[in-house]
Amino acid sequence: MNVRAPCLRLRFGADRRGAVAVIAAVAGGLLCLFTAAVIDLGVLVLHTRRVQGAADLAALSAVRNLAQGEGAVSRAAQATVEANVAPDVSVTVATALGVYTPDPAKSRNDRFMTGGVKPNAARVEVTSRAPMFFTPLLLGRDQVRVTRRATATTGGATPNAMISIGSRLARLDGGVANQLLGGLTGSKVSLSVMDYRRLIDLDVNLLGLTDALATDLGVQIGDYDRLLATQVDAGRALRVLERVAGGQDGGALGKLASASVGTKVRLGDLIGLEARSPDGIREGLDASVSAMDLVMAMLEVGGGDRQIALNLGVPAGLADLKTSLAIGERPNRSPWLTVTANGQPIIRTAQARLYVRAKTAQSLSGLARVELPILIELAASEARLKSLSCDPARAVEVDVRPGLARASIGVVDEARLGDFKTPLTPQRATLLSVLGLVSITGKADVEAADAGFRSLRFDAGDIENQRAKTMASRGFASGAVASLLARLDVDVNVIGLGLGLGDLTKALGRLLEPLGPVLDGALNPVLDLLGLKLGEADVTVHGLSCPALGRATPRLVG
Repeated sequence: MNVRAPCLRLRFGADRRGAVAVIAAVAGGLLCLFTAAVIDLGVLVLHTRRVQGAADLAALSAVRNLAQGEGAVSRAAQATVEANVAPDVSVTVATALGVYTPDPAKSRNDRFMTGGVKPNAARVEVTSRAPMFFTPLLLGRDQVRVTRRATATTGGATPNAMISIGSRLARLDGGVANQLLGGLTGSKVSLSVMDYRRLIDLDVNLLGLTDALATDLGVQIGDYDRLLATQVDAGRALRVLERVAGGQDGGALGKLASASVGTKVRLGDLIGLEARSPDGIREGLDASVSAMDLVMAMLEVGGGDRQIALNLGVPAGLADLKTSLAIGERPNRSPWLTVTANGQPIIRTAQARLYVRAKTAQSLSGLARVELPILIELAASEARLKSLSCDPARAVEVDVRPGLARASIGVVDEARLGDFKTPLTPQRATLLSVLGLVSITGKADVEAADAGFRSLRFDAGDIENQRAKTMASRGFASGAVASLLARLDVDVNVIGLGLGLGDLTKALGRLLEPLGPVLDGALNPVLDLLGLKLGEADVTVHGLSCPALGRATPRLVG
């Protein structure tokens, strides 16, 4: 028996010499295969791009020859493709004429329909075979079929309209405006009535402003997706607006810019563009808005949820008036203004709550002064484009729904006024109490709401003059406070016993009735500055962009 054989087998099994060469050979082979695949893939990608480029150019060339008939269109497309691919590459070109409808509600493939009495578009499909150099060794195929198509139309840009919601031009109180802007910016604001009047009268072209903002922020002009996604300091944005104004603001914008430093604004929360229909955005932005509207909307967006104590003075008939205002964000981060060709995006006003504690100047029947707590709540009003027309007459229809407006006489927790996620439930208020012997409590509610949208129509004159139109709910026949006082439910108690003291109740009515218009007159200017109204929504169409008649610049479409 040979005892050395097992030993040799053990030594051979443990011997690792030469393993590196084997691994290197296998890895080298795999690397060669990978390199070959990458080369062929690169050739395929390059060829595909070349075919797509040829299809794009062929579609544009075909559209230019629509007036010459289908034969001329096919010849132009064929010649363009052959001129833009390698001479040794065989191609097949198929051309179809049809009608392109820029309807965002349709998928891209459904917007082009072949045929039609008056074709305005052409679709070109180019088929070619990309050569493969190494793949045949693995798959047995030396070519890969590549098909690409492109559609072009002669139509101009999609018609669109610029609309905004909320108008701040009705009334102006410089002191209230300074307090409100101070609350939104967190800084002291001291503008005169003349300053505010200049801002109201100053028209700002949004195209010029967005271009100036893009330049200041280092964003390419025309890249609206990136621009609107940018968060900018409100002070910086107002400095840009000041430069665009060219001194016509009388220095008011500079003062506001200094006060607004630190307030952050996402431009897309201010201006909304219809994402699915980008054509003609620059034309749509070429319209003007009031600088006052723009400033207030910007600071509302940047301020977020705020609660502000306001000093409205003491109107005649009152001994004291304390007012707190809470401003909430727009629902779903809706913009204030939009350029759109259809009903998206919906624009909305901010939410607001106004809590007032008023004390009468005169006492009731010589007993005591009456205290009146009033809560006014305004949900966001909404507007969306319904339709637009360029021919034969320029017109725009806007669907509008005023937000829920509720006014109450009752007591609430003032600390929760700015919590818009939690509803407030006003409790019965003690209007008068004399040493616990005589007390009068009261409560009232009035509400205005619309379940659906209703339409406002703007003709060419309305659009040219930027005439705001109002959609009103059916709820407040008179002012909010006057409506509340007319519905006031009163309980009179003497030493804890409920007694219907008619004379005292009538005296209370006579005391409070004149205060309705007084309080409405004090509160409405505050809401006006925010672009809000009780049970109403103001909408303005700032511009209607229509394709220029006779323009036939070919463009690629989806």
